[in-house]
Amino acid sequence: MLKYFAILIFVILAVTYYFLPVEATNTAQTFLTISTFLFAIFTGFFISRQGKRYTSIRDQIAIFDGELTSCYRQFGHLGKAAQKASAKIIKQHYEKIVKNNAWDYHFNNKSNTITSLHQLAEKHSGNKPLPSLKHLALQRVLTALETLQRSRKSMVSLYTERIPRFQWILVDLLAVILFITVSTIPSEGYFLGAILKGAFCSSVIFIIILLREFDRLNFFEKTIGEHSAKDILEILSGKK
Repeated sequence: MLKYFAILIFVILAVTYYFLPVEATNTAQTFLTISTFLFAIFTGFFISRQGKRYTSIRDQIAIFDGELTSCYRQFGHLGKAAQKASAKIIKQHYEKIVKNNAWDYHFNNKSNTITSLHQLAEKHSGNKPLPSLKHLALQRVLTALETLQRSRKSMVSLYTERIPRFQWILVDLLAVILFITVSTIPSEGYFLGAILKGAFCSSVIFIIILLREFDRLNFFEKTIGEHSAKDILEILSGKK
């Protein structure tokens, strides 16, 4: 869908510039040079930062999902009832994410996934001594729950590191200046010039779109961590 939108924007701009009469000025050329330099610096920095943030969150989601899967496997050593109860808790966690298409659902809404798993572990351990295998499984569950808590805190911290409104205003302002100054370059009746202007302005627009997609964490897939969540649901249903 996005590639068709890009082609449409490019065609519209190129055709417009081919028929639009403008006069070049030295002032416009100066603004074009300065705004291009500043735009490249700011957007390059923000895209790099948000790209690293996106990767870090995906890594934390992978850790979180892996530890939850491990909990499910370890509860199996404590009995079928324990594993079935853990599957129910974990399934509810991921069904909400997939249903709402929101990887951050449990950040913005009350979540008791980790607490429920703690309570389940306590319920099936009690004060009685456990055989060595069950004891090791319970230790692994508690270690995983500790890792889950740390991973969740990391994701919450990364989630809040979005581009501030003031910086968005700055980037948008530079984009508008670029758009206007490029538009003042004469290209009426000049096919190649109109194409180059259309391509340049289209690139500016899609750099802004790219930056917003990174900021919203919607770059590579519909919902970040969506495939991992579905994979875990398939594990719990016995498909994997």
